[in-house]
Amino acid sequence: MRRRTFIELSTHGIAALGSIPFVSFSCAEKNDTKTVNGACCLDCPDSCSWQVTVSKDKVTEFKANNDNPYTAGKLCNKMEDYPTSVTFNPKRLLNPLKRTGKKGEGKFKEITWDKAISEISTKLKTIIKEKSGEAIMPFSYGGNEGNVQGNAGNNFFAHIGATELERTICGDAIVAGIMATNGQTTGVLPEDIIHSQYILLWGTNTVHSNQHLWPFIQKAKAKGAIVVVIDPFQSQTAFLADWHIQPLPGTDTALALGLIHIILKEKLQDQDYIEKYTNGIEELTKHIEKYPPKIVAEITGLDETTILKLAHEYAKGKPSLIRVLIGLEHQTNGASAARVIAMLPALTGAWRQLGGGLMNMTYELFGNAFNYKILDIPEALKNKKTRKINMVQLGEALTSTNLNPKIQALIVFNSNPAVTMPNQNLVVKGLQREDLLTIVLDHFITDSARYADYVFPATTALENWDILASYGTPYLNINEPAIEPLGQAKTNTEFFRLLSKEMGFNENYLYHSDLDIVKGLLDSDKPYLAGISFESLRKTGWAKMNIPEKWMPHAEGNFGKKDGKCQFYNSEITPALPDYIPFAYSEKERTQFPLHLLTIKSTKNFLNSTRANHEMHIQKEGKPFLDMNEEDAKSRNLVTGDDIKVFNQRGEVYLNVRVKNKVRKGVVCMPQGFWSSLMKGGSSANALTHDILTDMGGSAALQEARVEVMKV
Repeated sequence: MRRRTFIELSTHGIAALGSIPFVSFSCAEKNDTKTVNGACCLDCPDSCSWQVTVSKDKVTEFKANNDNPYTAGKLCNKMEDYPTSVTFNPKRLLNPLKRTGKKGEGKFKEITWDKAISEISTKLKTIIKEKSGEAIMPFSYGGNEGNVQGNAGNNFFAHIGATELERTICGDAIVAGIMATNGQTTGVLPEDIIHSQYILLWGTNTVHSNQHLWPFIQKAKAKGAIVVVIDPFQSQTAFLADWHIQPLPGTDTALALGLIHIILKEKLQDQDYIEKYTNGIEELTKHIEKYPPKIVAEITGLDETTILKLAHEYAKGKPSLIRVLIGLEHQTNGASAARVIAMLPALTGAWRQLGGGLMNMTYELFGNAFNYKILDIPEALKNKKTRKINMVQLGEALTSTNLNPKIQALIVFNSNPAVTMPNQNLVVKGLQREDLLTIVLDHFITDSARYADYVFPATTALENWDILASYGTPYLNINEPAIEPLGQAKTNTEFFRLLSKEMGFNENYLYHSDLDIVKGLLDSDKPYLAGISFESLRKTGWAKMNIPEKWMPHAEGNFGKKDGKCQFYNSEITPALPDYIPFAYSEKERTQFPLHLLTIKSTKNFLNSTRANHEMHIQKEGKPFLDMNEEDAKSRNLVTGDDIKVFNQRGEVYLNVRVKNKVRKGVVCMPQGFWSSLMKGGSSANALTHDILTDMGGSAALQEARVEVMKV
């Protein structure tokens, strides 16, 4: 007999009724039953479609939508228990709170919405009057990728002239690099990978972080495709690939330039495609003289034969496809690496064939779909110049004595910066400031919320409207609320509507309802949204944009530059040709901290820091380990399971060591996402990372940290 989990909200709180047999409903009961469509809002390229069935105030079923051909009836480990682990979690925040203890202690008392909003309004108006709106800063990111809840507050912050947050920690460097070469990022669509014969997964752990793409890769493999992974860490994807190439961290730019050197020297290029659809081949040919296989081998730590074989196989693989994601960019030359990699399909003419070229992001497609005017603010506000601060350098911004005006208020939502931002100890130092008004909207008391003056309960995806545009597929999803918000939870958007009203603002653009935004986004005459409406989406939950069935964007050039050509040489960017420029560590740093630290998204059961506080997910994930090479472990008298301290000039992290040769000698690897408050010593991976930026795009060069390891 099939069994389902039934969950009930009583007047006193949340009570899980446990697993009971599935039963059929009578006619009267059926009238009280509804099924609504929704989708995952986490920072992932897949955006899984789901369905929620509710009967008499009970969620009777939560499952993946079987009809979506991409997510195909499967939810990841992080989302398959969403109702129990998030919406109905007994530790969920259901009332507004006001701090009573010291910052960081996590001691609060309940407060009404009206009183909390009134107090915050008074404080913010005083800050604006005395210091200006720039003394207030929003902080949000990918905790909610929805167009409604993810963009909440944008108009409010523009209206008060707040400091603008540059939300560039992930993705922007690789986008900047690809844009410099191709003028756009949308290339091969994910389902077309089944046509590829040579698949190069570069800087992506597809099995864990893009798992709905993996079945399509398996279909390609069944038809004879070769799958190659380039990654300094032996991920699960690398383990399952036909060939794992393991360069030293941060050397991808040199490797890509070395591949170009071989392709041009051995005349493996598509000269006709180059002549018709590219610019700068003469300059590039001269430039890559600096990157012969011998030099590239010394830089990357790879054998010359490996580099030669990869160049030959890639150039001759028809069609050949390169899949790149953000794992590639978190180095100081991350954008340069993306620039060079984006040149490879144009050199070989891979774009000419279905399933050939480069696969990155698809967010540009939605610009030809949604009516974003519903989110617009007046031109005067659009053009108003306000200070910008990069989120990567939050710690510096909060502790700086040179900022004028100083940040006096921080409003955090869809994010947990105390865990996810680099240079963690500096971030925490900033959050500890007693003169900093910190407001957090969340489902739980996160590590960031522990430092808040006010914490507000946010709705979950089962309780709010949204429209989700995947950045990795051509599919869009509607999210319809299945239940009323539990307790006193409110949407992010409602928080800013209430705050705007209390502060006396009357402008219409501050008061759009969530449903108005959803309908407004879909009220479009743009071609890619043809045939898709609010009514049709409510029925299906998802839709593929109305794009050409045979999607081959660069078969005949048509790159996003003025001349429509791929730019090997780009005079509008400095440097016009990318070079491999390693990060310049001091000799003292190399001596004191001889190991190169990778901090990666290797967890199966939580994403970034989301779900990392849920007991069941913690148990499924297990303890965090530092992966270490046998030689490095032996020289430090370490074996698998030993308690260790990993440290550098920024901090220290306590965990266990795992000796499995998943990394090369001189390299260690630690998972990101574990909450500091739940780890021994109170620090997690970002206590060790730099807050330096990438060469373009303003992303975080997280992988440029060096550490030492010792047994404790």
